[in-house]
Parts: sequence; structure tokens; C-alpha cells
Amino acid sequence: MRPLFEFQCWMKRLYRQGPRFQKHLKLLERTRGYSEDALRFFQNEQLRKMVRHCYRNVPYYQDLFHELRLSPEDIQTYEDLKKLPVLDKKTVKLNFDKLIDKKRRNVLCKMGVTSGTTGSPARFLRDYNSINFEYAATWRLWHTAGDYGKKRASMRGGIIVPVARQEPPFWRYNPANLELQMSSFHLSPANSKAYIDEIVSFEPKVLYCLPSNGALLAKFFRQHKREYFFDAVFTSSEALETYTREYIEDVFQCRVYDWYGQAERVAAIGQCEHGSYHIEEDYSVVELLENEDDGSYELVGTHLHNYVMPLLRYRTHDHVYLSEDTCACGSAFRKVDRILGRSGNFLITPEGCRISITAHIPCGIDNLIETQFCQKQAGEVTIKILTNGLFTDKDREQLIRNTLTYTSPRMKVDVKEVTSIPRGPNGKFISVINEIGMEN
Repeated sequence: MRPLFEFQCWMKRLYRQGPRFQKHLKLLERTRGYSEDALRFFQNEQLRKMVRHCYRNVPYYQDLFHELRLSPEDIQTYEDLKKLPVLDKKTVKLNFDKLIDKKRRNVLCKMGVTSGTTGSPARFLRDYNSINFEYAATWRLWHTAGDYGKKRASMRGGIIVPVARQEPPFWRYNPANLELQMSSFHLSPANSKAYIDEIVSFEPKVLYCLPSNGALLAKFFRQHKREYFFDAVFTSSEALETYTREYIEDVFQCRVYDWYGQAERVAAIGQCEHGSYHIEEDYSVVELLENEDDGSYELVGTHLHNYVMPLLRYRTHDHVYLSEDTCACGSAFRKVDRILGRSGNFLITPEGCRISITAHIPCGIDNLIETQFCQKQAGEVTIKILTNGLFTDKDREQLIRNTLTYTSPRMKVDVKEVTSIPRGPNGKFISVINEIGMEN
């Protein structure tokens, strides 16, 4: 089994970091220093190429341009994008096949799934070029912190070992990336010493994790009165709160570098060497729609690199607060004060583990419209579901099985069908509501 896993690791690296990866990385290292005018020229050039492609090869946009009586020549700059309507997840779901350039769909394309903040994960197809570009963009961030391939430990929420496993090891070694991949599902008080001992023995220089996992690991190090200092910690996939950042930096005596992205790959925000958040302007075209109620801006992104399923003016439903200050790094990328949107809420299993990613659970159950996970007591969860009226006992059993698979076999699960699920701030859906509190 181990030789097979190691082979898969090397093949995954080869796929993600092929010749196009190196080409993209070299380009991105240059464009990060572009002036505002040079960036706009670069964006507009890439945008015109993408719009021509959509008009010629993507059925959804062919129909849309015809309906609006537009041609590719009508969209020459990012300002011209406003001639097109915004695109939302519901429209993508209803027009999934029509949004795909079937001539570019091949074995190198991969399917991505949204994080589930709307309670109803959606699929998005990515081509080889865009996947290599995505990894080049994240590697540029890592280079900012001096990571050019250092030994790493990671806790990113994936299933590394079977969830039902009760004894170590709760990790596996990826030789292709010099990476100790550690299970987020088993990080609990009972297993904390095993995690600490393995990290100290492995001696990684950097940590890649969800913010909630990084904070919990730091808490265990402090509780056990153990010290370990990383060169850098990289977080993503959850909102990083100030107190979480400060706690991780205090325990591990290093800077935390955060990355915002989404499965749709239409916008990215990263931190520079001075700790400021910047919109990655060479990653995509990002429009900011102002919310007059609170002064925040919704991110609306347009692909520049994914030609198999391009998204033009896609609404992320994530919001940011802009900063008027200039950054000492000198970048022309717009500066962001704070990122809103995705919640760091989590479920607590009977073993005391914290599960923050629940998007996998409703996948494959077509009769579900929305799901919300509510917890008032550790080890128990109520799943509120909004259905299309065709939800069956078989669907219910599958939902419960999925929950046990991705949380704990001992989790008590109650499924409650409702007629509506209220929204949270900014009209956003909250996929996990934990009423227990951070200290439990």
C-alpha cells in the first residue's frame, strides 16, 4: 500500500507542477512588481483573449452574447465587463454542461467542489493550465516567506487515515513534497501528545493548516509545556481571526501567512512580507460591488486562465473591507483590510476533535437543496435540511452515513427537514452553527 501511495504522491506533484507550472511561476514573479498601468494592460490583454474564447467555444456565452447583441469587440477592458450580467452559483448549476468547452474537456481536467458555505456544494471543472497556474500562485506566496521546498507538516482537513482509527499513526509521509500529512479529524486532547511527539521528531520547518487546526495544535503545545518554532505557518480555507493569528504566532514564534481563495478560482487574496492582504490582480479580474449597508465590497471574479469552464463576473458572496493605506511592500495590488464570508465554525466529535469542513457530507445526495449543521452538545449534531420534496429514507440514511464517515462513527446524528434556513450577516448562509463555544 505504501509504494502505491508514494507513487500517487509523485504523480500528483508531476501533474500540479509540470512545465506550465514553471512558466506561470516565472511570469507571476515578474507581474507582482508591475505598476498599476502595467497590471491593467496585462489584465485587459488576458481578458480579451478569454472573451473571444467564450464567444467562439462556450455555448452558454454564445447564447448570452447573442441575446445581449454583443460581440467580443464590445468587451476590451475590465470596465466593459459590466455589459454582462453577474453569474451566480444557481445559474452555473442549471447550465453546467453549457458552460463547458467540450473540445477542451479531457483526462487532464479535474472537478472542484465548493466549500459548502451555501449549504449546497457546486461543481466546477478546471483544466490542466488553470491547475498549474493555481499552484504557481500559491507557491509565489510561499516564496514570500522563504519557503522554496522546506520540510513541512500539514493539516488541511482531508481524510489522511480512516476516521474510525483509534490509535496512531494519524499521519502519513508524502516524499514528493517532504510533507508530513496529518489528519485533522484525529487532532484531539487524547491524541495531542502523539501529534506533538511526531512533529518534534519529524522537524518540519513550515506548517500548512486550517486556522482552527493551527490554533488547536498551538494550544496543545502550550498545554503540554512543549516548545516548537516554525519558520512560517500558512493558513487557508477559513477566515483567520486576529486573535487566532496572534496566538499561533506567539506559540510558534513565526509569522502566519494567510491565503484566501475558493473552488471556483475566480479571485485570490494573499499576504505580502509585511503582513498586508492584497488582491492578487494578476490572478483574475476582480470587481468590487459595494454593500451600502456596512461599507464592505462583494468579490466578483472573472477567469483569465481556465478555458474549459470559464466564469465571467461570478459572484463569490464573500465580502472584504478595503484599506486606503499604502503598503510598505510597494505592490500595486489593491490592499484589503479584512476578509469576510467563510466561517471558522466547527463540529466537536465525541472524541473532542474539531471538524470544520462539512462540504463533503451532502455530496452525492441530489434531493438536498441546503444543509445546515447545528450543535449544542459535543458528539451530537442536528442537520437541518431543505429538500426538493423528493428526499427519501435512502437519502436520509446516506446523509447519516456520510456524516459518520467525515466526523466520527460515534457521532449522534439527527436529521430535521425544514421549510427554510435563515441567513446570517450580509445575507450569507451559515453552514455550521456551534453553540458550545470555543473553550469546549
